[in-house]
Amino acid sequence: MKNIFVKKEKKASLTNKDASAVVANSAVQDKNTLVKILLTTLIIFFIANIIISPAKYIKEGLNGISAWAFNVLPSVLPFMFFTKALSSLGQMEKLTRPFQRVTKTLFNTPPISLYTFLMAILSGYPVGSKMIADLFTQGKINKEEAYRMFAFCSTSGPMFIVGAVGASMFKSASIGYILFLSHILSAFLNGLIYRKIGVKNLENSKNVRNHLKKRKKSEKKRKKVTFLSIWNKNFLKSGNSKKKEKEQTAHKSEQNVALKSENIEKNSLQKSSDIALKIDKKITEEKRENNNVDISEIVLSSTTAILSVGCIIAIFFIVIECLSPIFSLFPENISAFLEGAIEITKGCLSLSELANIKLAVVLASFVIGFGGISTLLQSLTMLQQVKMPVKLFALQKFTHALLSALISTIMVLVLM
Repeated sequence: MKNIFVKKEKKASLTNKDASAVVANSAVQDKNTLVKILLTTLIIFFIANIIISPAKYIKEGLNGISAWAFNVLPSVLPFMFFTKALSSLGQMEKLTRPFQRVTKTLFNTPPISLYTFLMAILSGYPVGSKMIADLFTQGKINKEEAYRMFAFCSTSGPMFIVGAVGASMFKSASIGYILFLSHILSAFLNGLIYRKIGVKNLENSKNVRNHLKKRKKSEKKRKKVTFLSIWNKNFLKSGNSKKKEKEQTAHKSEQNVALKSENIEKNSLQKSSDIALKIDKKITEEKRENNNVDISEIVLSSTTAILSVGCIIAIFFIVIECLSPIFSLFPENISAFLEGAIEITKGCLSLSELANIKLAVVLASFVIGFGGISTLLQSLTMLQQVKMPVKLFALQKFTHALLSALISTIMVLVLM
Protein backbone atom coordinates (compact mmCIF):
# COMPACT_ATOMS: atom_id res chain seq x y z
CA MET A 1 0.00 0.00 0.00
CA LYS A 2 2.87 2.37 0.83
CA ASN A 3 4.30 1.87 -2.68
CA ILE A 4 0.92 2.76 -4.18
CA PHE A 5 0.74 6.06 -2.28
CA VAL A 6 4.39 6.89 -3.08
CA LYS A 7 3.83 6.32 -6.79
CA LYS A 8 0.63 8.33 -6.75
CA GLU A 9 2.43 11.23 -5.03
CA LYS A 10 5.27 11.11 -7.61
CA LYS A 11 2.79 11.03 -10.45
CA ALA A 12 0.91 13.99 -8.95
CA SER A 13 4.19 15.94 -8.59
CA LEU A 14 5.04 15.26 -12.24
CA THR A 15 1.64 16.49 -13.38
CA ASN A 16 2.07 19.62 -11.22
CA LYS A 17 5.46 20.32 -12.85
CA ASP A 18 3.98 19.90 -16.33
CA ALA A 19 1.09 22.20 -15.40
CA SER A 20 3.49 24.86 -14.07
CA ALA A 21 5.56 24.64 -17.28
CA VAL A 22 2.42 25.15 -19.38
CA VAL A 23 1.41 28.14 -17.22
CA ALA A 24 4.92 29.66 -17.59
CA ASN A 25 4.87 29.25 -21.39
CA SER A 26 1.39 30.78 -21.63
CA ALA A 27 2.54 33.71 -19.44
CA VAL A 28 5.48 34.39 -21.80
CA GLN A 29 3.17 34.24 -24.82
CA ASP A 30 0.70 36.61 -23.14
CA LYS A 31 3.56 39.04 -22.35
CA ASN A 32 4.78 39.01 -25.98
CA THR A 33 1.23 39.56 -27.22
CA LEU A 34 0.77 42.49 -24.82
CA VAL A 35 4.03 44.09 -26.01
CA LYS A 36 2.93 43.76 -29.64
CA ILE A 37 -0.45 45.31 -28.85
CA LEU A 38 1.20 48.26 -27.05
CA LEU A 39 3.65 48.85 -29.92
CA THR A 40 0.84 48.67 -32.48
CA THR A 41 -1.21 51.18 -30.46
CA LEU A 42 1.76 53.57 -30.20
CA ILE A 43 2.52 53.39 -33.93
CA ILE A 44 -1.14 54.06 -34.82
CA PHE A 45 -1.07 56.99 -32.35
CA PHE A 46 2.03 58.46 -34.05
CA ILE A 47 0.56 58.06 -37.55
CA ALA A 48 -2.73 59.67 -36.46
CA ASN A 49 -0.88 62.68 -35.01
CA ILE A 50 1.12 63.17 -38.22
CA ILE A 51 -2.07 62.97 -40.34
CA ILE A 52 -3.97 65.44 -38.11
CA SER A 53 -1.26 68.14 -38.10
CA PRO A 54 1.37 67.30 -40.76
CA ALA A 55 2.95 70.79 -40.85
CA LYS A 56 3.97 70.62 -37.17
CA TYR A 57 5.62 67.21 -37.52
CA ILE A 58 7.30 68.06 -40.83
CA LYS A 59 8.88 70.98 -38.97
CA GLU A 60 10.04 68.67 -36.15
CA GLY A 61 11.46 66.22 -38.69
CA LEU A 62 13.39 69.08 -40.30
CA ASN A 63 14.65 70.14 -36.85
CA GLY A 64 15.94 66.60 -36.32
CA ILE A 65 17.62 66.57 -39.73
CA SER A 66 19.24 69.97 -39.09
CA ALA A 67 20.47 68.80 -35.66
CA TRP A 68 22.01 65.77 -37.39
CA ALA A 69 23.45 67.76 -40.32
CA PHE A 70 25.06 70.55 -38.27
CA ASN A 71 26.13 68.61 -35.16
CA VAL A 72 26.44 64.86 -35.80
CA LEU A 73 27.48 64.68 -39.46
CA PRO A 74 30.60 66.90 -39.38
CA SER A 75 31.89 65.49 -36.09
CA VAL A 76 31.10 61.77 -36.48
CA LEU A 77 31.49 60.99 -40.22
CA PRO A 78 35.28 61.68 -40.37
CA PHE A 79 35.86 59.42 -37.36
CA MET A 80 33.75 56.67 -38.92
CA PHE A 81 35.71 56.86 -42.17
CA PHE A 82 39.24 57.02 -40.73
CA THR A 83 38.70 54.45 -37.95
CA LYS A 84 37.29 52.03 -40.54
CA ALA A 85 40.35 52.63 -42.75
CA LEU A 86 42.76 52.13 -39.84
CA SER A 87 41.13 48.88 -38.73
CA SER A 88 41.19 47.62 -42.35
CA LEU A 89 44.97 48.16 -42.53
CA GLY A 90 45.46 45.84 -39.56
CA GLN A 91 48.24 47.93 -38.00
CA MET A 92 46.39 48.94 -34.83
CA GLU A 93 46.79 45.43 -33.41
CA LYS A 94 50.58 45.82 -33.56
CA LEU A 95 50.51 49.32 -32.06
CA THR A 96 48.27 48.29 -29.14
CA ARG A 97 50.03 44.96 -28.44
CA PRO A 98 52.16 46.41 -25.56
CA PHE A 99 48.89 47.06 -23.67
CA GLN A 100 47.73 43.45 -23.89
CA ARG A 101 48.31 42.71 -20.20
CA VAL A 102 46.47 45.88 -19.14
CA THR A 103 43.33 45.28 -21.22
CA LYS A 104 43.29 41.55 -20.42
CA THR A 105 43.55 42.20 -16.67
CA LEU A 106 41.03 45.03 -16.52
CA PHE A 107 38.41 44.18 -19.13
CA ASN A 108 39.33 40.65 -20.34
CA THR A 109 39.51 42.02 -23.90
CA PRO A 110 42.24 42.19 -26.60
CA PRO A 111 44.58 45.23 -26.68
CA ILE A 112 42.79 46.74 -29.69
CA SER A 113 39.89 47.50 -27.29
CA LEU A 114 42.03 50.32 -25.85
CA TYR A 115 42.22 51.98 -29.27
CA THR A 116 38.44 51.52 -29.69
CA PHE A 117 37.81 53.09 -26.27
CA LEU A 118 40.00 56.13 -27.08
CA MET A 119 38.28 56.69 -30.45
CA ALA A 120 34.85 56.30 -28.82
CA ILE A 121 35.48 58.92 -26.12
CA LEU A 122 36.95 61.33 -28.71
CA SER A 123 34.19 61.02 -31.31
CA GLY A 124 31.06 59.96 -29.36
CA TYR A 125 27.96 57.93 -30.21
CA PRO A 126 27.76 55.68 -32.21
CA VAL A 127 31.41 55.43 -33.39
CA GLY A 128 32.36 52.92 -30.65
CA SER A 129 29.60 50.54 -31.70
CA LYS A 130 30.55 50.94 -35.37
CA MET A 131 34.22 50.16 -34.64
CA ILE A 132 33.34 47.05 -32.62
CA ALA A 133 31.10 45.81 -35.42
CA ASP A 134 33.91 46.41 -37.97
CA LEU A 135 36.49 44.59 -35.81
CA PHE A 136 34.11 41.65 -35.44
CA THR A 137 33.39 41.38 -39.18
CA GLN A 138 37.14 41.56 -39.89
CA GLY A 139 37.73 38.65 -37.48
CA LYS A 140 39.92 40.63 -35.07
CA ILE A 141 37.64 40.02 -32.08
CA ASN A 142 35.17 37.25 -31.27
CA LYS A 143 31.59 37.62 -30.10
CA GLU A 144 32.32 37.43 -26.37
CA GLU A 145 35.05 40.09 -26.66
CA ALA A 146 32.64 42.29 -28.65
CA TYR A 147 29.97 42.00 -25.94
CA ARG A 148 32.50 42.95 -23.24
CA MET A 149 33.78 45.91 -25.27
CA PHE A 150 30.27 47.33 -25.67
CA ALA A 151 30.16 47.89 -21.90
CA PHE A 152 32.89 50.58 -21.99
CA CYS A 153 33.32 51.55 -25.67
CA SER A 154 29.80 52.89 -26.28
CA THR A 155 30.31 56.48 -25.12
CA SER A 156 29.59 60.08 -25.99
CA GLY A 157 32.37 62.52 -26.86
CA PRO A 158 33.75 65.86 -25.56
CA MET A 159 32.41 67.81 -28.53
CA PHE A 160 28.86 66.97 -27.49
CA ILE A 161 29.24 66.82 -23.68
CA VAL A 162 31.58 69.78 -23.09
CA GLY A 163 30.73 71.84 -26.18
CA ALA A 164 27.02 71.31 -26.87
CA VAL A 165 25.66 70.36 -23.42
CA GLY A 166 28.06 72.23 -21.10
CA ALA A 167 29.01 75.44 -22.90
CA SER A 168 25.95 75.86 -25.16
CA MET A 169 23.00 74.44 -23.16
CA PHE A 170 24.08 74.94 -19.52
CA LYS A 171 26.20 78.04 -20.36
CA SER A 172 29.06 76.58 -18.29
CA ALA A 173 32.16 74.76 -19.52
CA SER A 174 32.86 73.52 -15.97
CA ILE A 175 29.53 71.65 -15.95
CA GLY A 176 30.54 70.15 -19.27
CA TYR A 177 33.81 68.87 -17.79
CA ILE A 178 31.97 67.40 -14.77
CA LEU A 179 29.62 65.56 -17.11
CA PHE A 180 32.46 64.37 -19.34
CA LEU A 181 34.66 63.14 -16.48
CA SER A 182 31.78 61.29 -14.78
CA HIS A 183 30.83 59.76 -18.15
CA ILE A 184 34.35 58.41 -18.84
CA LEU A 185 34.94 57.12 -15.28
CA SER A 186 31.57 55.32 -15.29
CA ALA A 187 32.39 53.73 -18.67
CA PHE A 188 35.65 52.42 -17.19
CA LEU A 189 33.83 50.96 -14.14
CA ASN A 190 31.14 49.52 -16.39
CA GLY A 191 33.81 47.62 -18.32
CA LEU A 192 35.05 46.10 -15.06
CA ILE A 193 31.53 44.94 -14.18
CA TYR A 194 31.01 43.06 -17.46
CA ARG A 195 34.57 41.70 -17.88
CA LYS A 196 33.48 38.10 -17.20
CA ILE A 197 30.43 38.08 -19.42
CA GLY A 198 30.30 35.12 -21.81
CA VAL A 199 27.67 34.62 -24.51
CA LYS A 200 27.45 31.30 -26.36
CA ASN A 201 27.07 31.03 -30.11
CA LEU A 202 23.40 31.40 -31.06
CA GLU A 203 23.36 28.23 -33.15
CA ASN A 204 24.89 26.19 -30.33
CA SER A 205 22.40 27.63 -27.83
CA LYS A 206 19.55 26.58 -30.11
CA ASN A 207 20.98 23.08 -30.28
CA VAL A 208 21.26 23.01 -26.50
CA ARG A 209 17.63 24.06 -26.12
CA ASN A 210 16.50 21.39 -28.59
CA HIS A 211 18.61 18.82 -26.77
CA LEU A 212 17.06 19.76 -23.42
CA LYS A 213 13.56 19.39 -24.86
CA LYS A 214 14.40 15.95 -26.23
CA ARG A 215 16.01 15.00 -22.93
CA LYS A 216 12.86 15.95 -20.99
CA LYS A 217 10.76 13.81 -23.33
CA SER A 218 13.09 10.84 -22.90
CA GLU A 219 13.03 11.27 -19.10
CA LYS A 220 9.24 11.24 -19.14
CA LYS A 221 9.29 8.03 -21.19
CA ARG A 222 11.74 6.41 -18.77
CA LYS A 223 9.60 7.40 -15.76
CA LYS A 224 6.54 5.91 -17.40
CA VAL A 225 8.44 2.70 -18.18
CA THR A 226 9.76 2.48 -14.60
CA PHE A 227 6.29 3.07 -13.16
CA LEU A 228 4.79 0.32 -15.33
CA SER A 229 7.50 -2.17 -14.41
CA ILE A 230 6.96 -1.58 -10.66
CA TRP A 231 3.19 -1.85 -11.15
CA ASN A 232 3.60 -5.20 -12.91
CA LYS A 233 5.97 -6.45 -10.22
CA ASN A 234 3.66 -5.65 -7.28
CA PHE A 235 0.16 -6.15 -8.65
CA LEU A 236 0.28 -8.56 -11.61
CA LYS A 237 1.36 -11.68 -9.76
CA SER A 238 -1.52 -13.70 -11.18
CA GLY A 239 -1.07 -15.16 -14.66
CA ASN A 240 1.71 -16.77 -16.49
CA SER A 241 5.17 -16.02 -14.96
CA LYS A 242 6.92 -16.36 -18.35
CA LYS A 243 4.65 -13.70 -19.85
CA LYS A 244 5.45 -11.40 -16.92
CA GLU A 245 9.20 -11.86 -17.43
CA LYS A 246 8.88 -11.05 -21.14
CA GLU A 247 7.02 -7.83 -20.33
CA GLN A 248 9.68 -6.78 -17.82
CA THR A 249 12.42 -7.58 -20.35
CA ALA A 250 10.61 -5.46 -22.94
CA HIS A 251 10.38 -2.55 -20.50
CA LYS A 252 14.08 -2.81 -19.68
CA SER A 253 14.96 -2.83 -23.37
CA GLU A 254 12.86 0.32 -23.83
CA GLN A 255 14.81 1.96 -21.01
CA ASN A 256 18.10 0.98 -22.62
CA VAL A 257 16.96 2.34 -25.99
CA ALA A 258 15.97 5.65 -24.36
CA LEU A 259 19.36 5.91 -22.61
CA LYS A 260 21.24 5.04 -25.80
CA SER A 261 19.29 7.63 -27.80
CA GLU A 262 20.09 10.26 -25.16
CA ASN A 263 23.80 9.43 -25.30
CA ILE A 264 23.73 9.58 -29.11
CA GLU A 265 22.08 13.02 -28.92
CA LYS A 266 24.73 14.24 -26.48
CA ASN A 267 27.57 12.97 -28.69
CA SER A 268 26.04 14.44 -31.84
CA LEU A 269 25.54 17.79 -30.08
CA GLN A 270 29.16 17.81 -28.92
CA LYS A 271 30.39 16.92 -32.42
CA SER A 272 28.24 19.63 -34.05
CA SER A 273 29.47 22.27 -31.59
CA ASP A 274 33.10 21.22 -32.21
CA ILE A 275 32.56 21.46 -35.98
CA ALA A 276 30.94 24.91 -35.55
CA LEU A 277 33.90 26.12 -33.49
CA LYS A 278 36.37 24.86 -36.12
CA ILE A 279 34.43 26.62 -38.87
CA ASP A 280 34.32 29.87 -36.83
CA LYS A 281 38.09 29.68 -36.26
CA LYS A 282 38.72 29.08 -39.96
CA ILE A 283 36.50 32.02 -40.97
CA THR A 284 38.22 34.27 -38.39
CA GLU A 285 41.66 33.31 -39.73
CA GLU A 286 40.55 33.99 -43.31
CA LYS A 287 39.19 37.40 -42.26
CA ARG A 288 42.45 38.28 -40.52
CA GLU A 289 44.42 37.45 -43.67
CA ASN A 290 42.31 39.86 -45.74
CA ASN A 291 43.58 43.25 -44.54
CA ASN A 292 43.28 44.99 -47.93
CA VAL A 293 41.84 48.52 -47.87
CA ASP A 294 38.77 48.88 -50.08
CA ILE A 295 38.04 52.63 -50.27
CA SER A 296 34.65 52.17 -51.95
CA GLU A 297 33.54 49.72 -49.21
CA ILE A 298 34.75 52.10 -46.47
CA VAL A 299 32.87 55.04 -48.03
CA LEU A 300 29.71 52.97 -48.50
CA SER A 301 29.85 51.60 -44.95
CA SER A 302 30.45 55.02 -43.36
CA THR A 303 27.77 56.73 -45.48
CA THR A 304 25.15 54.06 -44.73
CA ALA A 305 25.90 54.23 -41.02
CA ILE A 306 25.71 58.04 -40.76
CA LEU A 307 22.49 58.19 -42.86
CA SER A 308 20.82 55.63 -40.58
CA VAL A 309 21.81 57.78 -37.59
CA GLY A 310 20.20 60.85 -39.20
CA CYS A 311 17.03 58.92 -39.98
CA ILE A 312 16.68 57.72 -36.36
CA ILE A 313 17.32 61.23 -34.94
CA ALA A 314 14.65 62.77 -37.21
CA ILE A 315 12.10 60.07 -36.32
CA PHE A 316 12.64 60.48 -32.58
CA PHE A 317 12.27 64.26 -32.77
CA ILE A 318 8.81 63.54 -34.19
CA VAL A 319 8.14 60.90 -31.52
CA ILE A 320 8.95 63.34 -28.69
CA GLU A 321 6.66 65.96 -30.23
CA CYS A 322 3.86 63.38 -30.42
CA LEU A 323 4.37 62.45 -26.76
CA SER A 324 4.79 66.05 -25.52
CA PRO A 325 1.09 66.38 -24.44
CA ILE A 326 1.58 63.28 -22.25
CA PHE A 327 4.92 64.53 -20.87
CA SER A 328 3.32 67.87 -19.96
CA LEU A 329 1.15 66.06 -17.39
CA PHE A 330 4.29 65.34 -15.31
CA PRO A 331 6.43 67.82 -13.33
CA GLU A 332 8.99 69.76 -15.34
CA ASN A 333 12.04 67.76 -14.20
CA ILE A 334 10.38 64.37 -14.88
CA SER A 335 9.13 65.57 -18.28
CA ALA A 336 12.65 66.68 -19.29
CA PHE A 337 14.12 63.40 -18.03
CA LEU A 338 11.58 61.36 -20.06
CA GLU A 339 12.50 63.36 -23.17
CA GLY A 340 16.16 62.51 -22.52
CA ALA A 341 15.31 58.83 -22.11
CA ILE A 342 13.97 58.94 -25.67
CA GLU A 343 16.34 61.38 -27.43
CA ILE A 344 19.55 62.59 -25.77
CA THR A 345 19.94 66.02 -27.44
CA LYS A 346 16.41 67.27 -26.84
CA GLY A 347 16.40 65.82 -23.32
CA CYS A 348 19.63 67.62 -22.33
CA LEU A 349 18.28 70.87 -23.77
CA SER A 350 15.11 70.57 -21.65
CA LEU A 351 17.14 69.63 -18.54
CA SER A 352 19.37 72.71 -18.94
CA GLU A 353 16.27 74.92 -18.54
CA LEU A 354 15.43 73.54 -15.06
CA ALA A 355 15.70 75.88 -12.08
CA ASN A 356 17.56 73.32 -9.93
CA ILE A 357 20.94 73.22 -11.70
CA LYS A 358 22.46 70.51 -9.48
CA LEU A 359 19.56 68.11 -10.12
CA ALA A 360 19.67 69.00 -13.83
CA VAL A 361 23.39 68.09 -14.03
CA VAL A 362 22.84 64.70 -12.33
CA LEU A 363 19.87 63.87 -14.58
CA ALA A 364 21.80 65.00 -17.67
CA SER A 365 24.67 62.73 -16.60
CA PHE A 366 22.28 59.76 -16.46
CA VAL A 367 20.73 60.67 -19.83
CA ILE A 368 24.15 60.97 -21.53
CA GLY A 369 25.29 57.65 -20.05
CA PHE A 370 22.14 55.86 -21.16
CA GLY A 371 22.09 57.61 -24.52
CA GLY A 372 18.33 57.44 -24.96
CA ILE A 373 16.31 54.98 -27.02
CA SER A 374 17.35 56.89 -30.14
CA THR A 375 21.07 56.24 -29.50
CA LEU A 376 20.38 52.61 -28.55
CA LEU A 377 18.74 52.08 -31.93
CA GLN A 378 21.61 53.87 -33.71
CA SER A 379 24.08 51.50 -32.04
CA LEU A 380 21.97 48.40 -32.63
CA THR A 381 21.78 49.17 -36.37
CA MET A 382 25.59 48.96 -36.39
CA LEU A 383 25.55 45.65 -34.52
CA GLN A 384 23.38 43.52 -36.79
CA GLN A 385 26.22 41.15 -37.74
CA VAL A 386 27.34 40.80 -34.10
CA LYS A 387 23.73 39.92 -33.09
CA MET A 388 23.97 41.83 -29.85
CA PRO A 389 21.03 40.95 -27.55
CA VAL A 390 18.90 44.06 -27.00
CA LYS A 391 18.32 43.26 -23.31
CA LEU A 392 22.05 42.88 -22.62
CA PHE A 393 22.94 46.10 -24.43
CA ALA A 394 20.16 48.04 -22.64
CA LEU A 395 21.35 46.63 -19.29
CA GLN A 396 24.94 47.70 -20.00
CA LYS A 397 23.79 51.22 -20.89
CA PHE A 398 21.57 51.40 -17.79
CA THR A 399 24.43 50.47 -15.43
CA HIS A 400 26.68 52.95 -17.26
CA ALA A 401 24.06 55.68 -16.74
CA LEU A 402 23.54 54.78 -13.08
CA LEU A 403 27.28 54.88 -12.35
CA SER A 404 27.60 58.18 -14.20
CA ALA A 405 24.78 59.71 -12.17
CA LEU A 406 26.36 58.55 -8.89
CA ILE A 407 29.81 59.95 -9.79
CA SER A 408 28.35 63.24 -11.01
CA THR A 409 26.34 63.55 -7.76
CA ILE A 410 29.56 63.32 -5.75
CA MET A 411 31.32 65.82 -8.02
CA VAL A 412 28.40 68.26 -7.92
CA LEU A 413 28.27 68.16 -4.10
CA VAL A 414 32.02 68.74 -3.86
CA LEU A 415 32.64 71.23 -6.69
CA MET A 416 29.39 73.19 -7.11
